[in-house]
Parts: sequence; C-alpha cells; structure tokens
Amino acid sequence: MSGSVVWKGWSTVDKPVRKKKHGHDLKKVPADARKTALAVLSQAEESGQDLSALLNSAFAIRELDRRDQALVTELVYGVFRQRGFLDWQIDQFSRVKKVKRPTRFILRLALYQLLFLDRIPAYAAVNAAVNQTKTADGLSGSRFVNGLLRSILRLKNQLPEPDQANRLTYLSVMTSHPEWMVQRWLARFGEEKTRILCRGNNEAPPMTLRVNRLKTTRDKLLEELISADTGSATATHLSSEGVIVKGLSVAQMPSFKRGEFYIQDEGAQLTAYLVNPQAGEHILDVCAAPGGKATHLAELSNGKALVTATDLHPDRLALLQENIDRLETPGVRIEKMDCALSAGRLYDKILVDAPCSALGILRRIPEGKWSKKSALIQSAAGVQLEILEKILPYLKVGGRLIYVTCSTEWEENESVVEVFSKEHKELMLENPSLDLPLEARRYIDSQGYFTTAFNSDSMDRFFAVRWTKDH
Repeated sequence: MSGSVVWKGWSTVDKPVRKKKHGHDLKKVPADARKTALAVLSQAEESGQDLSALLNSAFAIRELDRRDQALVTELVYGVFRQRGFLDWQIDQFSRVKKVKRPTRFILRLALYQLLFLDRIPAYAAVNAAVNQTKTADGLSGSRFVNGLLRSILRLKNQLPEPDQANRLTYLSVMTSHPEWMVQRWLARFGEEKTRILCRGNNEAPPMTLRVNRLKTTRDKLLEELISADTGSATATHLSSEGVIVKGLSVAQMPSFKRGEFYIQDEGAQLTAYLVNPQAGEHILDVCAAPGGKATHLAELSNGKALVTATDLHPDRLALLQENIDRLETPGVRIEKMDCALSAGRLYDKILVDAPCSALGILRRIPEGKWSKKSALIQSAAGVQLEILEKILPYLKVGGRLIYVTCSTEWEENESVVEVFSKEHKELMLENPSLDLPLEARRYIDSQGYFTTAFNSDSMDRFFAVRWTKDH
C-alpha cells in the first residue's frame, strides 16, 4: 500500500494508510456491494461471529461477482482494522451525545471509503450512506449523517487528533487498537515495537499457499498459477513449499480441487519443521483442526509417518476430515480425544498447537481487536498448561514435545514454558534451529525459542518451543 492522509504530528511511516488501487471500477460501486458490506458489519458486531464465516454466508446468499466480493471483503476488513480511528473521528464531529448503533455502522463504512480508498468518489460514498440512513433512521438521521460526513470531508487533510501528551490514548486511536492492548505492549515492548505490532495488525496479510509435495512440486504449481494470467505468484523466501499469490481466486483453481496446495501462512509452515517428522514415527497432533499442520507433518515424512489427529472440539473433526480428503494425505488418522489418549498409547512426537488469545494473527481477524478482553490471556495460559499436563504421559522416553501458539503474549508463551519446564525435570529444552530452513534460523532466540513476533518476512506471529523427554 502507498499514499496516506496528511495527519498532523504523525510520522509518515505510522500514518493510517489509504489504498490507492483496487481491482474494481470504484466509480461504479454496485449498491449491493455496499448493502452486503453493511449487513456483514452489523451482523459481526451484534453476533460476535468471525468475519470470514459471515462473508462466506453472505456470498452464498447474494449473487455478487468475484470483483464485487473482493470489494465487500475489503470494506468489511478495512472497517474493522480502522474501527477505533473511525469511531474517534465520528465522536469528534458528532453533535449528539450518543450515535445510534445502526447509524454508527453506516458512518464507519462511509468514512472508511472516504479516508482510506482513494478511488471511491466522495459523493458516491456520502450519497450511499445518506440513503442507507433514511432506511434505518429516517430523514433526520440521514441529515445528521450527511452533515457529519461533509464536515469531515472539508477537514480531510487536517483531521483532529488526540493529545499527544497522552501517549496511550494517542497511540490507541491513531493505530486503531483498544487501550488495554496498547497498554500491555507499551509496558513490555516500548513505543517503537508497539507501533510495529499495531501497524502490522492493520495490514492485509499475503495469501500464502503450501504446496502438497506428495502431489506436485512448487515449480509446477507456480507455472500453473502464473499461467492463469490474472495475478501473480512467487516462491516464499523461507519455506521450501510456500507460494505467495496476488489477485488469484485460488479456491476456484483446478489445482486446489486436485489437492495440490493448502492455504497456510509461511510462519505456520515453519512450525511443522520443528517437529521434524520421520518415516515410521507415530505423531500426535492434539489441536489439529482444520488440518494444516497435521497434513504438513504427513507430507514432510513423505507419507511414511503415522499422524494421529484429534481436537479439543469434536465438532471440528469434520472440517479436518474435509481437508484431508481434498489433499488425499496418506498416514493421517482422525480420532476423538479419548481414543487418541487411551491407555497404552505412546507417541514419538506430540504437537500441541495450543488454543490461545490469537493476538499474533489480528491482521487476519481484525474483529478480534474489539471482541477480545485482557482476561482471555491468563485464562488461555491456564488451558495451555492443562493440555500439556494431560498429554505428557503419552510421550515416549526420548520423544519430543512441540508447543506452539499464535500469540504475542508472555503469559501464553515464555511463562507457560518456564512453569512447565520447572514442574517436569524429565523435559529438556532443545534448540531446534538445525531443523529449520537456513534463512529461518534467525527466528530462534538465545533461549532456543522460535518467535516471529517482530519478523521481517510478512509472516503471522508465532511462538514455539521443543522439549525432549529424557527419562
């Protein structure tokens, strides 16, 4: 992304960024696109459901072409990424004590178009918002919306900002993050790294694929993707099986239906290397759904390891099965938890991709910035320790235990490792760097922890460690 609004007192690199290009003729945005976006935004706020599921449901009901779907997705995700900033501006320009919720949703959608999408004409965004408000709140509400939006447009390049003396509020508003989250990161990382985290969360992640090496090669898949001639495809820098694509509807491609790739972040791909699966090993993937790591482990062993995949939530096993069936992955066996942890079972390696606060993947789930609370972090840490305690007796002597989270938080990462290591002297922390691709080894720190919290390779933020059970 390039270009930015001229915000006072905010360094160029940290300004909220406007998007200049989009694959749709934004001068002719269909009314249905805005209507669909508003419906999804409203439902997400009211129900707490994740955006991807709501968008999939909306697209199944409404007949929108691929370009319109892309635009709706941009609007919905964009509003949630910038919600804090948008709300602050709404409140600054509003002359009422409290803006009604339906009206606020309409204003957020309109302001995102006005401030962050350069190619949408201002009159189109304003008129659409006014018409939507007439339906939701009558004539008086539409006049309020029209006046507020036009007031903001007049000061578009000199919008008000919070007092910079209050760094917490200033950073919270200008990076569009809740104050509790910014406060945590300021205390732990300082302002520079906090800005890095927040900026990263407001960026759209790349679409990254993992090649199914049992069916094809990366070069062959790249050739097919490039020949589609509607976007671009390049090899990832770290994972030997990764491909980054732009402008491609990959789920509609024949190679997807043939099971030749799985959509997976490059950082997530690297965590499977830490397991280092070998032929003949029996490996347990405890929190396996939707199946990305379980299938990758099987692929890395050339289909010659036995991977038992289970999940804390039995209702997610169907999704796991669906992905295994599409990829046609050999050597993966799905079992319910009580069966996978039945008497007499012992595993060579156990992967715990633990449930966590998911603060390391907020760029993928921007709604999480506003739905998650700080209490979730400590609660998740307790669950993580319970899982580790439960599965440890099923690890063979000489076996390896791999613990992974997509969290940035100390309580769920280093603290869990320290507590569990202290309570289990039979476990020895290993430095797993030699099992990673050469360029990825820089993400192993001095303690042997794998962390991509401040990575420079556009990956999600993961944390992982590996223990060996020596007695």
